[in-house]
Amino acid sequence: MAKLEPVRLGIVGLRYGSTVCEGLAGQPVRLLRVCDLDPEKAQAASARFGVPAAPSLEAMLEDPELEAIGLYTPPAGRAELVRRVIRAGKHVMTTKPFELDAAAAREVLEEAARLGRVVHLNSPNPRPYGEMAPISEWLAAGEIGRPVLAQASTWVSYHEQPDGGWYDDRRRCPLAPIFRIGIYPLNSLLAIFPEPETVQVAWSRVQTARPTPDHASLTISFAGGGIANIVASFAVGGPDRYRNTMTIAGTQGVIYYAIGPRTRDGVPLPNLVLSAEGRSEWRTVTSHAGEYDWEFFARRVRGRAAADVTTPRQVVTGIRVVEAMAQAEETGQPTPVHP
Repeated sequence: MAKLEPVRLGIVGLRYGSTVCEGLAGQPVRLLRVCDLDPEKAQAASARFGVPAAPSLEAMLEDPELEAIGLYTPPAGRAELVRRVIRAGKHVMTTKPFELDAAAAREVLEEAARLGRVVHLNSPNPRPYGEMAPISEWLAAGEIGRPVLAQASTWVSYHEQPDGGWYDDRRRCPLAPIFRIGIYPLNSLLAIFPEPETVQVAWSRVQTARPTPDHASLTISFAGGGIANIVASFAVGGPDRYRNTMTIAGTQGVIYYAIGPRTRDGVPLPNLVLSAEGRSEWRTVTSHAGEYDWEFFARRVRGRAAADVTTPRQVVTGIRVVEAMAQAEETGQPTPVHP
């Protein structure tokens, strides 16, 4: 197979984009520019990563050397920025959550498809990735029958202070632990269950100084009777930071997934289990849903891969759940997920 030519990339938004830049080594992309509204942050990243700082997004869009933009701005209003990028003839890698406005997200993703532009994000991944690859295989084979129940969790210990940013604003960061880190299992579960119908939430502030919660639960009821619950917290200590767990129970078996201790004596441990009628199977997964699939992104940009498995509708469904979740946080009542 011919070697894949790296995609020439600019990164916009360096609060989190700097972390993304750190992970580009060995990936089929080549970082050429960085950009941020804060000139000092842009210059610091320029020096750190050895690439020029662009003065603005517009300057990057006018740069013929750049083929793609990594867009790491806050989610509110991101669809309009994506629209500017794709209309400038460039592809997009961005991050979760994609948007707060489901209608805006749908419109820009449909426009990207019409224009032949690739728009990827890390959750939901554009194809089954990490643990979701074997889970999707097992589900497609009917190993556990019809999924009817799921539980997922993720946590870390933060002692955050308010900074006036979007993390402090419930309108821009609804049900904060779910929106910020629980979005990963949320998007995974939405790829498993049919249409979400209603949501219920619970939340509290345990140790944060921010006005937004640091401890939350989201329960989703699906068409056909399925129920899924996700808990996420910034108030759980100990060594297992970002310990992601997921259990998917079906009418004929159960799938268990957990990120715990990664290795024993340097050997990766099994962390994905199928327990079905008549058989069981253990697997070791070393990549995880929510990571950036740069390999597939580059292949799509180069026209060397089939279309995305994840559809715009699946991306938008996650945002529809977020819209209902935000309303439920305000009212404290079960809230329908609008189509």
